[in-house]
Amino acid sequence: MRKLYPLLFIALLWAQEGRRWQIGPQVALNIPAYRGNKPVEKVAILPGFTGGVQFRYALSKRWALRSGLYFSQRNTDYLVVEATPGDTVIGGTLRDEYIVYIAVDGRLEIGHIELPVLMEWNFLSSPASRSYMLFGLHAGYLAFARNYGKVQVSLEGLDFLPLFGFSPQTRVIVAEGPIDKDRIVFRRGDAGVWFGGGNAYPMGKGQMSFEIRAFFGLVNIFAEPKSDRLYNGSIMFMTGYAF
Repeated sequence: MRKLYPLLFIALLWAQEGRRWQIGPQVALNIPAYRGNKPVEKVAILPGFTGGVQFRYALSKRWALRSGLYFSQRNTDYLVVEATPGDTVIGGTLRDEYIVYIAVDGRLEIGHIELPVLMEWNFLSSPASRSYMLFGLHAGYLAFARNYGKVQVSLEGLDFLPLFGFSPQTRVIVAEGPIDKDRIVFRRGDAGVWFGGGNAYPMGKGQMSFEIRAFFGLVNIFAEPKSDRLYNGSIMFMTGYAF
């Protein structure tokens, strides 16, 4: 008999008015919003995809617990240019000072499995719709990471260039090749905070929802090199249906 108590308790929660579970699909267009410690010459934001299953448990008429299991891919084209001084001594007396530019022109594609845990506050409700705010925490696990493109090394300020009719500020390309895929090691785990809001409308046996969410990452997604820091983030335009 005691073994039936948990089942009876769950059944009562399910049947209780204003306190019930909802589940359904949810998809989104996400716009990456990375933060890093290195200046970036150019960034082209490429829309990504988020999709998965949402869960909702109503705690009261105004409060609900929200969660889900999602896959998110974020894509970005970037150009990073680093400049460092260099010099060459010829014959022990002639010294040529110049600037070494290393330009990395690449694309970053990152996929995560994500598990948000959010609180929902319904601040406006009517028989035709409800409006709510969302806030909470997020945990993610790296599914894949692709960083590819080209690296170009050039020199500026070489003293011999005027002898050939070129300006000393002319950049001379001395090396070019693909990005070293082993240079960056991505961290497996990710975490952050969520903020957002939306509207839900009764439709059939469930509710159709439209939301805007902002994700603010708190973990450096680069494990190596230690000097580079990049934090995840995005703005999502989501829609879904909960039964």
